[in-house]
Amino acid sequence: MNQNNQIICSELGLLLANIKNKMRNKMNESLKPYGLTAEQRAILLILSERKSLTQAELCNLTSMVASNLSTTLKRIESKNYIKRIPHPTDPRAYLVELTEQSIEIINILKDLGNQIRSEMLNNIDIEELKITCKVLNIMNMNLKDW
Repeated sequence: MNQNNQIICSELGLLLANIKNKMRNKMNESLKPYGLTAEQRAILLILSERKSLTQAELCNLTSMVASNLSTTLKRIESKNYIKRIPHPTDPRAYLVELTEQSIEIINILKDLGNQIRSEMLNNIDIEELKITCKVLNIMNMNLKDW
């Protein structure tokens, strides 16, 4: 990166962190009536697409630390949104699946995400959004080994 890029991007990390925090706070506020957090919502949505996953697979997909994920899974399980079943080939592991109760709320969770995303992207031109996504994906790839 040349010096001009460093000057222009000096606050990029703080800006990205600020946007992430605002999105999480807004999502957490929207999820209060359902007794869920943004992290719990993410897990439920991943499971709605993948059906059943091990805790290790969920760690990889959510980028959560195993101990934090374990605590989060216990909280979601206590609300009867997920269940753990024995792994068919690994006696040391278990699979995490949605319950019938969570299947009923998945569309609500998706809608909340769409509403917040729509607010966040308001007044942004489609071409600007395409460029932003392209640049963020390049940054993500540049940091792939971290």
